[in-house]
Amino acid sequence: MGVAEPFEFDVTRWFNSEPLTAEALRGRVVLVEFFQMLCPGCVNHSLPQAKRVHRMVKSDQLVVLGIHSVFEHHAVTGPEALEVFLHEFGITFPVAVDRPGTVLPVTMKRWRLEGTPTTMLVDRRGHVRQTWLGQLDDLVLGVWLGTLLAESAD
Repeated sequence: MGVAEPFEFDVTRWFNSEPLTAEALRGRVVLVEFFQMLCPGCVNHSLPQAKRVHRMVKSDQLVVLGIHSVFEHHAVTGPEALEVFLHEFGITFPVAVDRPGTVLPVTMKRWRLEGTPTTMLVDRRGHVRQTWLGQLDDLVLGVWLGTLLAESAD
């Protein structure tokens, strides 16, 4: 993703938050975790990592949000199951449900993402700066977050 591409998402429901818009998030760095509740890499690594970041950084500087992008096991991963999952796993940051598409969910397809977990970083101006598929090392994420938090919104 290039710096010139603004972050937009198309979701159907929010948990742990009122609906958020890309415009409302400008001025803060945004860590977006695309996940599925039945994805082992999401459950074992990326969601715990996002929870740690959410606890460590003030929300006026950085917003952590999840996007539940289901492209398999639709029958058992609906909003009711997601609500239980979020409660059981102690996920308190905002989580949106990606709008279903013909094959891939809409936001996942828009960003040409290949699967879950995918971690995306959005700068203070609302531009996607980096995406990673799979497990992301804490140190790599920390360096990127530090870099983006040090930048101004201008």
